[in-house]
Amino acid sequence: MAFVVSAQTLKGLVVDGQTKKPLYPVSILNLATGQSTSTDELGRYSLPAKTGDVLSFSFIEYHTVQRLANTDSLFKVELLPLSVELQEFILRPDYTPYQKDSAEMTTLYSKELNTKRIKPSLTGGGTDGFGIGASGLIGSVAQKMSKSYKRNKRFKKTFKQDMEQKYIDTKYAPGLVTALTGFTGDTLAIFMNNYPMDYTFARASTDLELKMWIRNNYKEYLEKGNYQPGQIHGIDK
Repeated sequence: MAFVVSAQTLKGLVVDGQTKKPLYPVSILNLATGQSTSTDELGRYSLPAKTGDVLSFSFIEYHTVQRLANTDSLFKVELLPLSVELQEFILRPDYTPYQKDSAEMTTLYSKELNTKRIKPSLTGGGTDGFGIGASGLIGSVAQKMSKSYKRNKRFKKTFKQDMEQKYIDTKYAPGLVTALTGFTGDTLAIFMNNYPMDYTFARASTDLELKMWIRNNYKEYLEKGNYQPGQIHGIDK
């Protein structure tokens, strides 16, 4: 089965609400999808989103704000320093536990998630006889060799995997599998371990497609002789 996901790309700008200068690196999280990004040095960003999605903007020493996305034009957001007192206004759509946890974790680890890699670039006026120089080359190599860079890279990878697995768990839940297969206890755990769900599929599938996927795997599981009604697996009987 093939699944096609249609998505729009939101392009925007984040600036200081007082000075109007670009802010970098601001963490932007789409609470509807769990996808995130950060602004560049000019305060610009792009993120898959559709009009009406709730976006969370967080930056160190600035108030975190939430805004409804509008993909019709450049989406500009102004953040105010924590020293500025804001009027009480909280956007509260019906967040899922996953969305709440994702927003909290992204805000908590915004510094680690927004650590940028130094990118080497070519510049004029070099000393190689050709008038070309390499800017940031030494810094880029040194950064890749540093322990802090490697730790940060591993952290980002682990963070991404954890958030993806948390989302999968919201779709591929034991209660749903039990309802469709009757499996419980060890049999349920063995079945779900034998048929892990891909994150991309979890994002793209409808409820009907998800149930079809579980039922097809259930049928295959029985055909392989992995389970016989009446046998004991955990609390199965």
